[in-house]
Amino acid sequence: MINLGLLGCGTVGNGVVEILNERKEFLEKHLGESIAIKKILVRNLENYKDREDFNIFTDDIYEIIDDEEIETIIEVTGNIDQIFPAILKAMENQKNIVTANKAMISRHMEQLIEYADYHDVKFYYDAAVAGAVPIIESIKNIANLNEIKSIQGVLNGTCNFILSSMEEGKDYQSALQEAQDIGFAEADPTDDVEGYDTMRKLRILSTLAFKEKVSEEDISLKGITEISIDDIKTLNEQGERYKLVASAYREKGKVIAKVEPTIVKKDSVIGGLVNGQNAIIVEGDNCGELAFKGPGAGGRPTGFAILTDVLNIYKD
Repeated sequence: MINLGLLGCGTVGNGVVEILNERKEFLEKHLGESIAIKKILVRNLENYKDREDFNIFTDDIYEIIDDEEIETIIEVTGNIDQIFPAILKAMENQKNIVTANKAMISRHMEQLIEYADYHDVKFYYDAAVAGAVPIIESIKNIANLNEIKSIQGVLNGTCNFILSSMEEGKDYQSALQEAQDIGFAEADPTDDVEGYDTMRKLRILSTLAFKEKVSEEDISLKGITEISIDDIKTLNEQGERYKLVASAYREKGKVIAKVEPTIVKKDSVIGGLVNGQNAIIVEGDNCGELAFKGPGAGGRPTGFAILTDVLNIYKD
């Protein structure tokens, strides 16, 4: 019996639960044993008191961390200050970790990897970058057999949606409001539109790609807030458009990493992205140029990435 603990029950957490329930029979056949979520951490226990399965919910994180029957913990809270020490404690308790928390990984990446190695547990975080796109494990494999020359990509669906809306004639504020109305952008969109979310993801990817620490402070950053509707119209007439592009390459022995609005051809891999799509292009000296593309956010795509990591833990 594989018992999982789930930290967080928002959009992504629900995506994990739904996919696990739908694919349960196949997964158990594939794994050769039953699998279930034993406990789910929620913010407000009162919201779940009328559910038949109320007993699986808890507001005490250490009820999950200290449960000896739970082998693997899935973390989808987005919190750092409370969650980071709890994750370290979970590793001490011999629990594997699967997380989509890019902010926590970006801030504590090296320590988390070293701690997992020291305690001989698995630490997977493919869901933290580009949703359903399997880029983390792919880039590790590419870096093992190539000298990676560059990585380039669009890693934030909110910015992609806003820029697409501006091409339809909306100004920046109207496009942002539309993104907020449909749940694509947060009430405070700063992390997305100023490029911080993309920067954190680039920090993770470039560290893996170039096999050296690239910190958040090493990455130059500019968001999309200064792009005008006139800029968009001019580019549109030329068969071009703006995308918020993350890029990293090595120059004179140093990794140069940046996030900035970039003019791209509409018919290019990056230029053709719409709404919440993400794409990453990796160039290696042996593999050449490889492109990865898919949905970059959302409950189902990210839930898929998380459960893929869970499968990889037990496949290994």
